[in-house]
Amino acid sequence: MTTYIIIGVIAIVVLFVIVYVKMSIDEKKGADSEEKRKIRNIVNKVVPNGESYTVAYGTREELTLGGGGRTVTTTTKYWYYAVGFKPGDLYLIPLSFAGGDVSYSEPIHFGKGDLGMVEAKKGYTVIYDKDRKEILTLYVVESNTKDDKYHPVNIQQKEEAEAFAQFSQALMQEVNAANGITDIKAAKKEAKKN
Repeated sequence: MTTYIIIGVIAIVVLFVIVYVKMSIDEKKGADSEEKRKIRNIVNKVVPNGESYTVAYGTREELTLGGGGRTVTTTTKYWYYAVGFKPGDLYLIPLSFAGGDVSYSEPIHFGKGDLGMVEAKKGYTVIYDKDRKEILTLYVVESNTKDDKYHPVNIQQKEEAEAFAQFSQALMQEVNAANGITDIKAAKKEAKKN
């Protein structure tokens, strides 16, 4: 019995070391990855005067619960974006990944005048339309590693994530002040009533 316990402990330690080494390698590759350069090039190409924008990689996730009776199913959808931003101006360029290639579609532009409310949190930003209905929640995080098919890139972006957090805070203050929002929770409750 103790032999099985020792073998189990050794297996867990070996598995941990393998996972840790893979994560470390992915993080090092992501610091100046080809994917990061491709995203920069996409923003430069698609966004007017794109060179003047700070660029980051962003994601959006949507969890849906469904089913009936005793069975509950969950579905998670993922979206990926090249994010270009500068004070008061945000571009999201939808990305898709296939076989190492990155493709993109038409950019989505949000100027501060287009928005009704912004909620900036650590690691993500929620943007709302003029009716205070949620448009999307955008995640811009420091570390992105190829973990599975839902996490397709190695991009490390500590400076970019910090810059996006500052941008989001400033955008939240500007947009919310311009739209008379002093309490985000109260504004969301009011929007649900309507």
